[in-house]
Amino acid sequence: MRKIHKIIAVVVKDNKFLMVRKVGKDMWTSLGGRIEQGETEEECLRREIKEEFNCEAEIVKRLGDFEDKAVFDEAIVRLSAYLVNLKGKIQLIDPELEEYRFVGKNYKRQKIKLPPSIENQIIPFCIKEKIIDW
Repeated sequence: MRKIHKIIAVVVKDNKFLMVRKVGKDMWTSLGGRIEQGETEEECLRREIKEEFNCEAEIVKRLGDFEDKAVFDEAIVRLSAYLVNLKGKIQLIDPELEEYRFVGKNYKRQKIKLPPSIENQIIPFCIKEKIIDW
């Protein structure tokens, strides 16, 4: 099966995760994207955040790599996740994105769908590491 590698930002505010929704999709995903030639993971993350939200990123630390089935492709996605603080006011400027939201532990009751990689791996990791208190 084909593999996709994405660099993602885990942004936590008030015990909630920042998630984005692409135009026409009902699945909420993480902020970030694919590395362009010659970029480091950190450079990719800063560029993606600037392109999507028009703000700067303070990278706190690398959380690790998480793999699961991709939601929009027949592939396995490897997410290299970084804990990030956003600097500046969020302005949704990427035309591929419809909205963003900070998602709390009651997201299922709110009918918010998250990818398996986030739900089954990143959220439990963040709970274990005390990044969130769910």
